[in-house]
Amino acid sequence: MAATGPLAADRALAGPRPAGTRRRSRSRTDLQTRRDRMFSINLALPSILLLGFAQIWPMIQGITYSFQKGVMAKPSQGWVGLENYRTVLRDPAFWDAVQFTIVFTIGGVVLSYVLGLVLALALVRNIPMRGFIRVGLILPWVVPPIVGMNSWRWMLQDQAGAVNQVITFFGGQPIFFFNDPDMTVVAVIIAKAWRSFPFMLVSLMATLSSLDDNILEAASIDGANAWKKFWSITFPQILPMSAILWVLMTIWSVNDYETPYLLTNNSANARNMMIYTFDTSIFGLNGLGVGSASAVITLAVLGVLAYFMLKLQKAGGNEG
Repeated sequence: MAATGPLAADRALAGPRPAGTRRRSRSRTDLQTRRDRMFSINLALPSILLLGFAQIWPMIQGITYSFQKGVMAKPSQGWVGLENYRTVLRDPAFWDAVQFTIVFTIGGVVLSYVLGLVLALALVRNIPMRGFIRVGLILPWVVPPIVGMNSWRWMLQDQAGAVNQVITFFGGQPIFFFNDPDMTVVAVIIAKAWRSFPFMLVSLMATLSSLDDNILEAASIDGANAWKKFWSITFPQILPMSAILWVLMTIWSVNDYETPYLLTNNSANARNMMIYTFDTSIFGLNGLGVGSASAVITLAVLGVLAYFMLKLQKAGGNEG
């Protein structure tokens, strides 16, 4: 539709803009765009260089060392091909570490997520002293690992530990958490969940606070009970965030060195893949090569897990 009124009259009197003016205006716009792009690149360049130096280059080195023979004092002593990978995959200690890592990761992620979700559902409501309770529940997240794990080690002692004191007070028998292999795994999972659930709690509370209460109120009017509202309305809406939390917690659990090492004092019953990699790299005959191969295998497994969990998160977001 043609323009009418005073604006059209002014344009008619002014006539068309000269071609040179249009070209100069376009050139100025392109120049400004290039300057903005270069400014953004210059801002990001230091972070990119730091990331490459601190993470990408060591990862490339680790992959390179996994195909070589070497120790810490002399990293590169010649290429051995896939021999380091064959050594790792034939080592029974590696498969024991894999088994422990799987149980530890699944148990820690599930328990910390359930605790975080239950507490988030409770604290998202207006309850007395909600702020004070939130601060208290977040404390395990900020406690240094060595302090937290030493506290748990004291509480889980065979005779004098607080947990066994409570058990014997009610007539039960003491539980030897660090002598029984199965109970050692249980103890490490509990300690891991204690360290991790505050992160789940904070993230899920933020997600729950952003949900529309009108949908839940409408479901209540229609007669839906609490479980139906959670499973059909709340959980689908928090599934994308939950998938991200599962990915992060899985990666962090597989990479968790402090919890099993500090809690059990490097017990053979609680050696995960990170402890296996570290011990092999330091004390093995071809330590650096075999340890690097173990680290590359762990990285590949984490990459596959992250891919499928992010696919789940994307599917949940599309359904929402």
